[in-house]
Amino acid sequence: MVGTRRRFLGAAGALVGGALLGGCGAEEAGREPPSDAEVLGRLLRLELAAGAAVIGVAGAELIARQDALHARRLAAASGAQGREPAAAAQDAATALARKQEALFAYVEALPLLVDPELRVLVMQIAGSEAEHLAALRLATGKDPVPDPFAGFTDRMAA
Repeated sequence: MVGTRRRFLGAAGALVGGALLGGCGAEEAGREPPSDAEVLGRLLRLELAAGAAVIGVAGAELIARQDALHARRLAAASGAQGREPAAAAQDAATALARKQEALFAYVEALPLLVDPELRVLVMQIAGSEAEHLAALRLATGKDPVPDPFAGFTDRMAA
């Protein structure tokens, strides 16, 4: 168990370190970057989908409550009206896929945000999403952190 915790903390540190480095600029050649509200709106849609996916999954009640809190914080920060969550999936495979997608989106959003307070909000939620993903993997009998970059290496190769 100690080795697993160390691996998880190492992966979380790498994720946060990469997010901090990635959050240093918002310019992209030839394109106007999206507004902070647009970035948060996309994250809100993904958070609602990820939150709905864990509803009904055994042992995921706390994760579902935290996802609802994340959605409220994103809606408040973006000025978006409250939205209805997507239909619940109630299976662990869909929940894992949506959680992984949401985690990627949070990390990818960091360099797009101009407001430093919003970057902090997104980093806090990304850390929580990483914990959710590890907990769901563990609950389904999988390695909570299969590699230090937990899916980022596969995504970068694609």
